[in-house]
Amino acid sequence: MTLEQASPLNLVGTEPEAIFHFRIGVVVTLVVLLSGLLGLLIYAALFGPGFEAASSDPVWAVVLIILLCGILLPFVWILWRKPIVMRVGSAGLHLPFAFKRPLRWEDIHRFRLASQGALIYGRRQWLIIDPAPGVLAPIRLKSWQRLDLWFQKHHGVRIPLHGLDSDFDTVIQSIEHYRPVDR
Repeated sequence: MTLEQASPLNLVGTEPEAIFHFRIGVVVTLVVLLSGLLGLLIYAALFGPGFEAASSDPVWAVVLIILLCGILLPFVWILWRKPIVMRVGSAGLHLPFAFKRPLRWEDIHRFRLASQGALIYGRRQWLIIDPAPGVLAPIRLKSWQRLDLWFQKHHGVRIPLHGLDSDFDTVIQSIEHYRPVDR
């Protein structure tokens, strides 16, 4: 394990920049489960007792295999590329999958932590960003601007900390370098 993998804080000049990735264990589990399902589907299509070569079964088997491969490919891409999920730096907070550009620190009213009770996979930690009044976070998804403003005003922008490769204390510390977080 390299030093860069062990600590998400990378020094760029004098300003620390924290980079966080997906939690790989969850993605590996999904790839294994979907691959097993794909293998079972191929086995059933080729060696199943109800398989008739004269019917349209082979066509539907190929269609299902293509669809399952299409579902599997994004998870394999995440494993292969290991894209950045969140970047915390002097420019602001950037979520490349959600934001077009970084949300500047002065455009953020406050940060809150919220946790969800213990589920099958344990406690879920969420970081909620409340943008400053009248500021619309640069969401990548195109939608009606009034709806975005209303939703962000009442619910904020939610970031699942349980999906990041680092524990939530490290994420909170990197954000608290710039702004306080209400716990």
